[in-house]
Amino acid sequence: MTTFADLFSSLKDELAARYRSPFWGAALIALTVCHWKIFVFFFTEKQNSKDTIAFIEANVSVTSIITAIAITLCYVVAFPWVELAIARIASFGKRSRNDFHMEEREREIGRRKLIALRQAQLIEIELKNKTDQSKLADIELVKSYQNMLSGENFVRWMKDVQQGAVNSSLSNSINNYLNKVDSIEGKFIEPTIESAHANFVNKISTLASALSAGNLDNQRVELAQFCQNALDSHQVYRSKVRELLGV
Repeated sequence: MTTFADLFSSLKDELAARYRSPFWGAALIALTVCHWKIFVFFFTEKQNSKDTIAFIEANVSVTSIITAIAITLCYVVAFPWVELAIARIASFGKRSRNDFHMEEREREIGRRKLIALRQAQLIEIELKNKTDQSKLADIELVKSYQNMLSGENFVRWMKDVQQGAVNSSLSNSINNYLNKVDSIEGKFIEPTIESAHANFVNKISTLASALSAGNLDNQRVELAQFCQNALDSHQVYRSKVRELLGV
């Protein structure tokens, strides 16, 4: 059994459907616009039915009704095209905005990459400068050590010791050399050269101890071996210097 509430709800849904309809909703608005005086009269004036009918007849005509229907038809026909044009314009604006944002993002990425590249280049230059400075410091230290050993005289003095003749300048050179090694500035920065040099220092330190001990005639064989060990380690040290420092 249909109740009044069901009937009212059905009527409300029907009116809502009519109002939302592309045609009837537009027709209602068009009729309201073309006959606005009648709606104002109903809401503001209280007249008898005779005057009301007379007012409606005076303000409603076939022309006004046809005009309202024509407006409605024009709206129904033209609105989808207008809506399509608006949608296309909006999509064009959205595409332009998205393209702009994409270009801005790409430019920002490019700027970040350029900044990162410049920073990497600066770091590389700093590391190169640091490496070059370290290499220069090691080269200066090599030259300093070489001068202490009187250049190539050191090798000749060592061979003389192997033959049984000890030059007094050899002990002085070795002692000065060892004092330099024990100083703060006596270490190489390059670890490979420092390792080879430390081995050489160990060998000439042993030789210096043997020379200062006396009894050279009784230690001739040991001195010859100490000299050979020092010469071998010196050769390894010099080869590392030539390979890594070009000196």
